[in-house]
Amino acid sequence: MITLLIIRHGIAENPRPGLRDSDRALTVEGWDKTRAAMRGLVLRGYVPKRGIASPYRRAAESLACLREATAEGFPVACWEGLEPDASPAEAREWLQGLMLEAQPFDTIALVGHQPFLSDLIRGLTGSDLEMKKASCAVLHWSGGRFELATHFTPGQLRGEV
Repeated sequence: MITLLIIRHGIAENPRPGLRDSDRALTVEGWDKTRAAMRGLVLRGYVPKRGIASPYRRAAESLACLREATAEGFPVACWEGLEPDASPAEAREWLQGLMLEAQPFDTIALVGHQPFLSDLIRGLTGSDLEMKKASCAVLHWSGGRFELATHFTPGQLRGEV
């Protein structure tokens, strides 16, 4: 069984003239809350072997929060197929290939955006989830299919609930 962590990026700065959407960074609050949520994810035993983020700055920064929460870190990459307007169908196909390349019992983290992530999860598992900022859906890949194992809200990950 392979574990897939699907994570929405943390709180980012608001859009403003002259700032490309892809360049929006995490706010100070976003860094703090995302770091705390990712520490909570790792404390629950979810330590990725690798991580892949949308190339948007806020997603890469959120993945950095997860990486710093682990003792040894892990390799990271970006994939355009996780951008906000990406195709969930193409992402599903890509993920199936990724699962075939993974080792048994690997954990892989993906960081992206809404509403893409909810659409992706629905397509993979049939489950409707509200993916709040810095939340995580945990999926298991077994027998050639994905199943939703659990969903953590950001408050649960930070130990507030």
